[in-house]
Amino acid sequence: MTRPGRPGGDPSPGSRVRGRGPTGAGPEPLADAGAASGTDACTVTDASSDALTDACTVADAASGPASGTVAGAAPHVARRAPCHDAVVFDLDGTLVDSVRPDFLACSALFEEYGVRLPQDLWAREVCGRPEGYPRLFAVLRDGCGGAPPDEGLLRRRLAAHWETYMTPDRVHLLPGVRGALERARAAGLRLAVASSSESGWVHRWLRHHGIGHHFDAVVTGDDVAHRKPAPDAYLAAASALALAPSRCVAVEDSLTGVAAARAAGMTVVAVPTALTRGLDYGAADRVLPDLRTVDFTAPLRRAARSAPSAGTGRAETREVGA
Repeated sequence: MTRPGRPGGDPSPGSRVRGRGPTGAGPEPLADAGAASGTDACTVTDASSDALTDACTVADAASGPASGTVAGAAPHVARRAPCHDAVVFDLDGTLVDSVRPDFLACSALFEEYGVRLPQDLWAREVCGRPEGYPRLFAVLRDGCGGAPPDEGLLRRRLAAHWETYMTPDRVHLLPGVRGALERARAAGLRLAVASSSESGWVHRWLRHHGIGHHFDAVVTGDDVAHRKPAPDAYLAAASALALAPSRCVAVEDSLTGVAAARAAGMTVVAVPTALTRGLDYGAADRVLPDLRTVDFTAPLRRAARSAPSAGTGRAETREVGA
């Protein structure tokens, strides 16, 4: 999700990526909180996955002593190389819930003219797609009786509704965010933000919720030439962390963001919001209901997609190797 009303075009003069630079120490490998015992082996079963290029293996402790082990000594267990070194988060709809306030603001605009805003239309056309607002205005104008309002007026009215709904008492930290950040930090993973929103908006919410200190780098829409679905923000974040994109996990809520992270070559975890769960997130490597249990330290395998389910038009997914 991208903050609505953000400026478009080239980066703002003088804007730059904020980062603390490499820490030097790599992350300690840990098991995924949701993984069953005995599943430490990180075997990439989808050979075609361009996002998972680093094979991670571990010796099975149950397989007995390694060759050459002294009799009676504890069996040697090979330590798993970390599958990923960093997690890069989107902001809007991923760390903070600015998604529902935006939907409420758009709905209030429609109600001014006696038109109902369909949730699926907003989720499909607007969430994570700032260029979708003109389409939304066109739908509203078509549904108005009498002389339709011009787009300029609709933009001003929507901006007024944003002022009402985009407030600290409404833009909450999403479930599980604080714990996920703390667990990832404790595991030695490096963290970054990659957002298409303008710098002031991004840093406002990182400060407000007291989570800015977790991040080694923050990339905003002011720092890149092209916003999502272009991969620029994610590539810039990986560069700021001095890591290859393939060593990073991206966390996104919108289809636009998933496409951006995928294009950058990152493993993609999608965490849809309540307003976007009906969309097809088949391009993501994993889809989670929230961030309350994930640790980001085990391999996040590429999802294998089957044919679209009858009557839904959406492909069912399953975890490869799960």
